[in-house]
Amino acid sequence: MGSGVVRRLALTAAVTAALLAGCGNAARTANNPQTATPSPTPRARQVTVGQTVTLSGADDSGGAGRLRLAVKVKQVLPTATGHGAFQKPRKGERFVAVRFVLKNVGDTAYDDSPTYGANVVDTAGRTYDPTVAAVTAGPGFPKVVKLRQGQTASGYMVFAVPKKAKVVAVTYALNAGFAADRAEWRVP
Repeated sequence: MGSGVVRRLALTAAVTAALLAGCGNAARTANNPQTATPSPTPRARQVTVGQTVTLSGADDSGGAGRLRLAVKVKQVLPTATGHGAFQKPRKGERFVAVRFVLKNVGDTAYDDSPTYGANVVDTAGRTYDPTVAAVTAGPGFPKVVKLRQGQTASGYMVFAVPKKAKVVAVTYALNAGFAADRAEWRVP
């Protein structure tokens, strides 16, 4: 064999050994995960259903804190009926519908999808994101809501949760849930 072939074989063997060693470490880490210090989650202002909270977020131009919405969870329906024959939860689940009222109280326009910042929380602490469904209780929000200063929008957000889960809270934050300013409505 020529020296070029030997070098390529040696290089291939070294790369293969390094990759295998890396895989072994990854497998060990996956089986025995290291405990990491969790990053602190922003505290949510706790209120009850029916109360309004003014939340701040970043506007589209990146101006943090200029976007301000007065947000109210007006109603929580623990079991909601889908609108139409094809709007049904999966087996073992039910729909929970939450009626939100949003009012732009800031100095910049709101132009976003409100559903990305909402969750419901059950007694076990599990959170559930909104699902795409319409319910007979009333209209939902369009994909994108645009509100100029002083304008208001209202609609239902629908969540698919296990039938046995008891929803105890609704959380909301602007900027698809990434804004540090957040609220939690306790469900009676």
